Amino acid sequence: MTVTQMRCFLTICETKRYSEAADKLGMMQSTLFKQIKAMEDELFIKIFDKDKKGVKLTGAGEVLYPYIVFMYGEYEKMIGRLQEYSISENASLQLGSLYFTKQYDILQIIKEFGTIQPNIKISMDEYRSNELEEMIRTGKLDAGFTYKELVEWEYRKILPIREDYLVAVMNKNHHLALRDSIQLSELKAEQFVLMKGDERLYKQLLKFCIDEGFVPKEYNMDIRLETMKELISTSGCVTILMRTMAEDLIEDKNLVMVMIEGSKKLTLSFVMENDTKACEAFANYIS
Repeated sequence: MTVTQMRCFLTICETKRYSEAADKLGMMQSTLFKQIKAMEDELFIKIFDKDKKGVKLTGAGEVLYPYIVFMYGEYEKMIGRLQEYSISENASLQLGSLYFTKQYDILQIIKEFGTIQPNIKISMDEYRSNELEEMIRTGKLDAGFTYKELVEWEYRKILPIREDYLVAVMNKNHHLALRDSIQLSELKAEQFVLMKGDERLYKQLLKFCIDEGFVPKEYNMDIRLETMKELISTSGCVTILMRTMAEDLIEDKNLVMVMIEGSKKLTLSFVMENDTKACEAFANYIS
């Protein structure tokens, strides 16, 4: 359970409405839903129910509430104590990330770090994986967020943050759509539409298929997420991508997500080459 999840939980309890909680936290409602869903999946409970006034805690949520209040209170005490050790001089930290890693709430991580180290000025831009690696390698960035499996450079430090698993996204009327999980090889006869914007990620998705004994038949085009939604919804083709990325696709009610069996995964990681105090402080916060 993360600090962000606890903050989301407490803010919903305070406002009694998802929309007001999202506004207060400065995040999209879809991101807020994902945070609560992650808590529910981790604890195997349902936390909130809807009522006429908004939302209310379930019985399990009532049990959970005092523990979250205590843990978050201890976190705030820790933040207060750590302020004594804050980097005193003005420092900067230049970060980069892949275009699609913003869906992992990286900005929230940076925001929370800023409460501990308010004197560090942080900037972040998005890149393709090969561009990100070049920017860090040449010293134009201090560090970045990428998938460990896409790394080709031997960084000074790689800190795993979160594993993300491969899923298939398809039309809700597809013959496999009602399954909880499938073998990737069951899609070998399907028409694929794959995101090609990041060459290393694209090659990794191809490798997942090749390891299962087939080369996907695919539309030969570089497309955006909205175009991908339209193609899957109307043409009957399928795609494979990481679960966190897929959650944006399945906001379209015509699409469903099906887990791929076999532990096919990528690991979101923090990579760094610079050894400045600001960079080390951020790495220590993540670890």
